[in-house]
Amino acid sequence: MTEVTSLGNDLYLLDAMMHDEPGRLACYLFDTPNRVLIECGPSRSIGHLYDALAAAGVDDVAVMAVTHIHLDHAGGAGHFADRFPGAAIAVHAAGARHLASPERLWSSATRIYGEQGMHELWGPMQPIAPERLLVIEEGTRIPLGGGRSVEVMYTPGHAKHEVVFFEEETGACLVGDAVGIAFPHGHMVQPVTPPPDFDPDLVTEHLERIAIRDPAFLGFAHFGPNRDCQNSLAVAAERLWQWVDWVEAAGADAGGDLDEALRRWVLDGYRRDGYSEEVIAAYDRATYWPMQAAGIQRWLSLRS
Repeated sequence: MTEVTSLGNDLYLLDAMMHDEPGRLACYLFDTPNRVLIECGPSRSIGHLYDALAAAGVDDVAVMAVTHIHLDHAGGAGHFADRFPGAAIAVHAAGARHLASPERLWSSATRIYGEQGMHELWGPMQPIAPERLLVIEEGTRIPLGGGRSVEVMYTPGHAKHEVVFFEEETGACLVGDAVGIAFPHGHMVQPVTPPPDFDPDLVTEHLERIAIRDPAFLGFAHFGPNRDCQNSLAVAAERLWQWVDWVEAAGADAGGDLDEALRRWVLDGYRRDGYSEEVIAAYDRATYWPMQAAGIQRWLSLRS
């Protein structure tokens, strides 16, 4: 199953069917004279992205740009580069070396997921020749043709190699995980706080920077467009600091069960806020709770 949704002005959402399920990873295609694709997902399910591109009538891409190099966003970048030999692979400087030589990134992720988990969830990574990489940074503009371009904002806080992409004609701000996750039908923004780079001060700074730009919509990787931008950005910051404060207060008492205690506290809060069990289950399934707790704990330990 492939799903291609027009967002207007030659911008399309492609459901990349991560984990072979709909609504898990949104990739964004500018079907312009110089085609630009944002995100490719893991190699394990990248065939679904190829099917979506084919359904959109796309047989070449000028640039495939990743918001950051976590496996759910960029794990299949090397495979994509092989499939589309004319495409440049755009990535922030802090992540470029890991796409050229992914061994260290792979080893780090394997310690979290195990060999079997890596195979079942993400699939292998392939190195990308350095000359295929387009290194981007704050203020870089990726041309779309016809006078249009995608502008890069450097937004570390979730990851040190995280960027978001702005495009003026659509008003799109394609945020990766820089704002959080926000699934359809709930569109409640939930923090994403993994180690080792999580820094809530930086996240908050960039939420404010995005708000100043007043985008028409936030294009979440997980999942889809959210047009209630100002409120969502404000709620994202508020909930982020609620999580940090809770972990700081509960950490010593929860001990080794901190991740499960955080999970129960968050999901019970959603119930009190009136969200349906279906919406709550979608967020629960999309959240690897041990990493969320660990990222906040790590930041608290470094701060003290």
